Amino acid sequence: MIDRQFKPLLALCVLCFGLLLMGGAVADETYGAYPGAPTQIPTPTPAATPTMPSTVQPTVPSTMTTSPVVPTTTSMAAVSTSPVTTSDVGTVTAVYSTQAPPATQQNVLLTYDIQTAPPAAVYYSGSYLPWTSFYQVFPASSPALWISSNVGWSWYATCPVGAWMQELMYVPVTGNMKVYDLYPDGTTRYYSYGFATPGYKLRWFRADMPGRFITMLTIADIPSNYIIMDVA
Repeated sequence: MIDRQFKPLLALCVLCFGLLLMGGAVADETYGAYPGAPTQIPTPTPAATPTMPSTVQPTVPSTMTTSPVVPTTTSMAAVSTSPVTTSDVGTVTAVYSTQAPPATQQNVLLTYDIQTAPPAAVYYSGSYLPWTSFYQVFPASSPALWISSNVGWSWYATCPVGAWMQELMYVPVTGNMKVYDLYPDGTTRYYSYGFATPGYKLRWFRADMPGRFITMLTIADIPSNYIIMDVA
């Protein structure tokens, strides 16, 4: 009879023990659902630094050679004045002609024979020097430019519109010669005379409009002084 009384109790104990075992198993399974130590996420490798484009320098177009315009000439007789010794700029007048030079001498670089036709005076270092004094002190190391005038070779002169005048040059080295004429209307005309050899040269120039003209040259990219012509 006692066994009958304890059998249900025993069965209940067995059931409770079984439930405890199942609970432990469930607890173990639940704990296993949590991650363990945090996984180290690899740091992404940074992309290579982009190469900055190099600055492209604009290509400066080379100056085009402008063919000189052959101006209209007149049939008036040539005008010439005798050189005088003076430094008064107001009296400096270009030795000019209203008649055009021969076609073979226009728009070309001519050789000037300094031995047979030296100037009476040359403007140098702020004053007009007699030729006999000038050639002894002139270093002849840089290009030089003058206008043939009534006082000799000058850096400044006046002349009437339409006149033809002579520009004299000294070339110290062999090289490519370029001449730049700045016109009263603000335009610039550029002439390339090719390779020039050392020595004195001559170029005819026509003042075809009123106003101030400025001319300079380069030889082997070495610049000369500039000359001024006031035309009225």
